[in-house]
Amino acid sequence: MSSWPNNYVERSIAITRRVASFGVLGMLVISLLTVGDITLRFVFNSPIVGFNEVVEMVMAVAIAATFPAGLAQRVHLKIDLLGGVLSPRTRCWLNPLGSFLLLLIFLVFAWRIGHHAIEVDNIGKTTMILEWRLSPFMWVITALMAVCALIQFVVLLTDIANAFAGFVPPRDFGEEKEPQRLSGRPITPTLFGIIAVLLVAVIAGLNVSLQGMTEFLPSVLPDSKAAIAVTFFLFMWVMILALVPLAAAMGLIGLIGTILMVGFEPALGVIGTEVVEFLTNGNLAVLPLFLMMGAFASVAGLSGDIYKLAHVLIGHRRGGLALATIGGCAGFGALTGSSLATAVTIGRVALPEMRERGYSPDLATGCVAAGGTLGQLVPPSSAIVIYAILVEESIGRLFIAAVVPAIIATIFYMVTVSLYIRFARKSAPASERPTGAEVWAALRQSWGVIALFGVVIGGIYGGIFTVNEAAAVGAGGAFMFALFRGKLHRGAIWEVMGETTQTTAMIYALIFGAVTFSFFIGTTGLTGMVTDAIGGLDLHRIAIIFLILLVYLILGAIMDPFALMVITVPIVSPLILDLGYDLIWFGIIMVVVVETGLITPPFGINVFVLKGVAGDVPMPTIFKGVLPFVGADIVKLVLLVFFPALILWLPSTMIN
Repeated sequence: MSSWPNNYVERSIAITRRVASFGVLGMLVISLLTVGDITLRFVFNSPIVGFNEVVEMVMAVAIAATFPAGLAQRVHLKIDLLGGVLSPRTRCWLNPLGSFLLLLIFLVFAWRIGHHAIEVDNIGKTTMILEWRLSPFMWVITALMAVCALIQFVVLLTDIANAFAGFVPPRDFGEEKEPQRLSGRPITPTLFGIIAVLLVAVIAGLNVSLQGMTEFLPSVLPDSKAAIAVTFFLFMWVMILALVPLAAAMGLIGLIGTILMVGFEPALGVIGTEVVEFLTNGNLAVLPLFLMMGAFASVAGLSGDIYKLAHVLIGHRRGGLALATIGGCAGFGALTGSSLATAVTIGRVALPEMRERGYSPDLATGCVAAGGTLGQLVPPSSAIVIYAILVEESIGRLFIAAVVPAIIATIFYMVTVSLYIRFARKSAPASERPTGAEVWAALRQSWGVIALFGVVIGGIYGGIFTVNEAAAVGAGGAFMFALFRGKLHRGAIWEVMGETTQTTAMIYALIFGAVTFSFFIGTTGLTGMVTDAIGGLDLHRIAIIFLILLVYLILGAIMDPFALMVITVPIVSPLILDLGYDLIWFGIIMVVVVETGLITPPFGINVFVLKGVAGDVPMPTIFKGVLPFVGADIVKLVLLVFFPALILWLPSTMIN
C-alpha cells in the first residue's frame, strides 16, 4: 500500500520496534542474570538478594514494551470463519470496526492501570525485601499502555482511510501479499482530520456512555443471570465472526457484562487490578522466555541439528526420512513450543529431502503436518502455559505430565508411518545405512539440543530450579549457542526480537481479554449452572468427557488453539472438576485433542499452512496423507482418557 496514511503506521512500526527491542533485550539480560543467580545459589550458597522482586518488576515493564509494536504490526488474533462468505467490500469496512474496538479496550486498560498506579503511589507501596517503590514501574507500564492506545488510534485512522480507498487487507495472519484494491476514492487530509476529531469526541464520551449503559441494559436483557451470560456469549461470537480481534471481543463483552453485574466503578477497579496482576505474574513471564528460547534455537540452527540426528539414526530404514521427520518435529517442538512453527521449519528441511528421494507426496506432507502437532505437546509448550495460567495449575507439573503423552504420540506416529509403507511400499524407498563416522558427527553436532532440553525439563522434574528459572536457563542457553556459533549477525538479532515481540504481544492481549471475560462469566454463575445441568443428565462421566472432546475436535479444526482455550477453559474447567477429574490430566487431554483438530479434514490449520510450504502438492493429497495420523491421534486420545495414569504418574514422582 502506498497511500500516505500508511506512512504513519510504517513510522509507528519503526519507532515501536525500537521500544520493543529494549524490552526483549531486558528479557535476555534477566535470563542471563537468572543463570548467574542459580550458579551463585548452588556453588556459593549465596543467591542475589531480592532477585525475584527485580525479575518480577523488570519483566513486567519489558513485556509491556512489546505491546505497542504488536499493535502497530497488527498481530492481534482474528478468527476468519466467514472469509469465503464475506464480500471484499464488507471485509474492507469490518477492519476499521475491529481496530476501533481494540482501541477502546486498550484505552480502558491504560486508564485503569494508571488509576492503579495512583493508588500504589498514594500508599507508598514497596517490594518486601528490597523496599523498592512500585509506583515508578506502574507509571512506566501506564505510559506504555497509553502509547498502545495512541498507536492503535493511528492504525484505526489508517484503516478508515484504506477502507475509503478500497484496500482489502490480507486474510491470513502474517500474510505478506499486497492488499486487494477495490474501486474507491482516497481520503483527503482534511476529511482525515475531521474523522480524527470525531473519533476523539466519541472516545471522550465513553465514560458517560458506559455509565448510561448500566441503566439501559437491564431493561432489555432477561432477568436470569444465566440468560444474560448466554446472550453476551452469543454477542461475543457475532463480534468474532465480524472479524473483531479476539482480545477486543472478549475484553469488551467481559467489561460491559461485569459492569452490568457488579456496577461501574467496582467493575473497572477489578479489571485494572486483574490486568496488572497478570502482567506482573512471574509464572506467566515464562512464556516470552520460552518464545525467546525457540527463536534463538532456530537462529542457531538447532532445528537442522535435531533433524540430522534423527536422519542418521533411523533414516536408513524404509520410510526412514518420514520417521526422521517425526523425530525431528518432536525434538524441535521441545525448543519452540509451537505447532505451526514446527511444521513450517521442519517442513522446509524435510520435504525437499523426501521429494528428492522418491517419497510419495501424500506421505511426505502428511508426516510433516502431523509431526508439527508435537510442537505444542512436547514440553515446554506455550499452549500448556496458557492453560496453566487460566486454571491456576502448576506449569511445571503440566510440563512433566506432557512427557509420557508426547513419547506415546511420537511412537504412534512412527508406527503409523511403518504401517503406511507396509500397505503402500512404493510410497517410501529404503536408504543407505550411515557410517559410524556419520552417526558420531551428528551426535556431536546435536549435543546442544539434547543438553538444552535435558537441563530445562530435567531441572524442573528434579526440583533443581523453578519453571521461571528453567525458562531463563533455556533462553540464555539458546542465546549462548547462537552466539558461539557465530549466528548472531544484525539480521538474526532483529529476527529474534521480532518473533518474540509479535507472539508475546498477541498472547498477552488474548490473556487480558480472557481474564476480563472470565471474571464476567464468574459473576453470572454460568459455570455452576452448566455443571448442574450436565450433572442432571443420565450420562456416564466418560460419555460426557467424550462429548466435550468431540466439540473440541470440531472447533480445533477451524480455530487457533490459543483462541479455543481462552474462550472455553473458564467455562469447561469447573465442569471437569465437578466430574471428579484432575485439571492437570484434562490440560494434557485438551492440548492433544486441539492439536488433533489442527490436522483434521476438511479444515485443519496445519494442513493449510503446510500447503504454503509444499507448493504444488494439492490439498486432497495432503489430507489423504494426514488421515492415518488422525486415526493414530484418536487411538492415543482414547488411551489417555481410559488410562489417566499415563499422564498423572510422572508428575506424582516429582521432587517438590
